[in-house]
Amino acid sequence: MIIVAVVVLAIALFISMVSISKPFIRWTVSIVLAALLGLSLVLIVLNDSDHFGMEKVTTTKTTDLISVSPSKQLKMLLYQDVGTSSKNRVYIYKENASQKKPTTTNPDPSKTSNKVKVISGTPRVVTKTTRWVYKSSGYKLWFGIAGNDHKLVKHRNALEINKDWLTLSSAQAKKLQKLVKQNSANMKKEAKAYVTAAVKKAVTAAMKKDPTMSVAKQKALTTEATKKATAAYQKQAMAKIVQEAKK
Repeated sequence: MIIVAVVVLAIALFISMVSISKPFIRWTVSIVLAALLGLSLVLIVLNDSDHFGMEKVTTTKTTDLISVSPSKQLKMLLYQDVGTSSKNRVYIYKENASQKKPTTTNPDPSKTSNKVKVISGTPRVVTKTTRWVYKSSGYKLWFGIAGNDHKLVKHRNALEINKDWLTLSSAQAKKLQKLVKQNSANMKKEAKAYVTAAVKKAVTAAMKKDPTMSVAKQKALTTEATKKATAAYQKQAMAKIVQEAKK
């Protein structure tokens, strides 16, 4: 609408300058039209440079954060550095388990900020999006032709994960998968020896405290000790491989 007004005022100003014969009326009308034309141009500039007639509006969206790792035991949040600075990263994740193509955060660091948080609840992504919107339908009517309504200002992503998650670059994740495959046979042997020794130690200690322990209790103790020892070994072994993958 403002563009139409500028065109109409420019035409009217030209017509008034060449068609009105009386000098006083011609100059009065021309000055008024020129002032309105100048004001319209100033408002266009202000709308473009300072978002005249607009205000910032922030909305919040929460989505699930699902690991991109094919392993249910190994939960990962991946990232890819943008440029040479490790401060600017694109994070890679899924919003649902059946999703084939992972979701990525906006790669433009001037439009997006990402922060990884460790929480105890369900992993999720909380995105706060700020946009410029017109204050009223009137402002939109006059300046909406510029196509800047709902113009993005900033995405602020909070990626909330649990403490057992790994945050790795895409390259580190590939290296980790390769290391796990290469060491799987050796890890099975080490796991068997580690679990056997741990279970024997736990049962021996328990039998010293209670020499008359029943067979049923011994069986339950063995099962529980095996479960704990297996988890402990997996955590220990995976920590070593992760450190190697990060080198």
